[in-house]
Amino acid sequence: MTTHIGEVRGKKTILQVLTSEKYYRWLLISPLLLTLLVFMFYPMFHSLYYSAHLVAPGKPTTFTGLENFRHAFSDPIFWQALGRTGYVLVICISAELILGMAIALLLNREFRGQNIARGLCLLPLLIMPLAMSMIWNQMFYYDQGIVNIVLRTIGLPGVSWFSTKMALYTIMLMSIWQWTPFSIFVLLAGLRGLPRDAFEAARVDGASAWYTFRRLTLPMLMPLVLIIVLLRTMWLIRLYDPLFGTTRGGVGTELLDWMIYRTSFVIFDTGYGSTLAIISLFITIIFCAILFRYLMKAIGAIK
Repeated sequence: MTTHIGEVRGKKTILQVLTSEKYYRWLLISPLLLTLLVFMFYPMFHSLYYSAHLVAPGKPTTFTGLENFRHAFSDPIFWQALGRTGYVLVICISAELILGMAIALLLNREFRGQNIARGLCLLPLLIMPLAMSMIWNQMFYYDQGIVNIVLRTIGLPGVSWFSTKMALYTIMLMSIWQWTPFSIFVLLAGLRGLPRDAFEAARVDGASAWYTFRRLTLPMLMPLVLIIVLLRTMWLIRLYDPLFGTTRGGVGTELLDWMIYRTSFVIFDTGYGSTLAIISLFITIIFCAILFRYLMKAIGAIK
C-alpha cells in the first residue's frame, strides 16, 4: 500500500508538467506559434510547392523544378517591375525621412495650438489605404478633379496625373502623403527623449543650429531612422492599395507586388505567381537583414 502511494505521488499530472518552469514558457507562446503555423508557415511552404510546379487552369499540375525561377530571371517584365519597386523605395523613403524630420523639428517647439497641429498631422494615417487611393483618384481626374480645377482657377494648366510619364510619381505622392506622419511621430518621440545637457553645452560653446543637428541630433536619432527605413522597406515592397484604387498596374506603374497579384489571380498562373512571391520574400529578407544589422550596430548591440 505504501509503495503504491509513493508511485502515485512520484507521477506528475499533465497540468503539473505544463506549468513547470521547463514547459510553462512554451505553453504561453503556443497560441502565437499556432497562429504562425497556420497563417505564415503553411502558406509559405504551399507557395514553395507551387513554385516548383506548373499550376494553371485547364492544365494538369506537373513538376517543373526550377523552371519557374529560370523564367522569372529571364523575364524582362519581372526586371522592370523590380526596378520600379526599387525606384519607389528610394524616392518614398527619402522624401518621408526629409519631410518627417523637418516637420518633427517644427512640432518639437512650444507654440500655441501645437496639439491641434500634431493631431492634424496624424489624420492621413487614419484613412484606409484603399479608400485613400480611391479618393485621390477622383481628386486627380483631368477634367473634373478638384486638383486640376484649382490649378486652372489660378491660371495654371491642368496636369494629366495618370499619364505614362506622371502615373508612377502620382502613386509615390499618394504613398508619401499617407505615410510621412509615421516618420513624423517616430522622430518626434525621439526628439522629445533626447538629453538636454549635450544641447545646452553646444549652445554655450556657440555651435550653430546646423552643426548641432548634424553632430548631435542626427546621430542620436539614427536608430529611429533605421527603424523607419526597415519598416517602410517591408511595406513598400508590398505596395498594392494605391495601384488597385487608381491605375491597376497600367501606364507603367506595375510594381512587383502587383505583378504577383496579376499573375496569380488575373492570369491564374499560380505556379509562376508563387515563384514571384518567393523571390519577393527573399529580397525582403535580404534587405531587412542588412538594415537590421546596421540597426544593431547603431544601438551598440553588436560591433
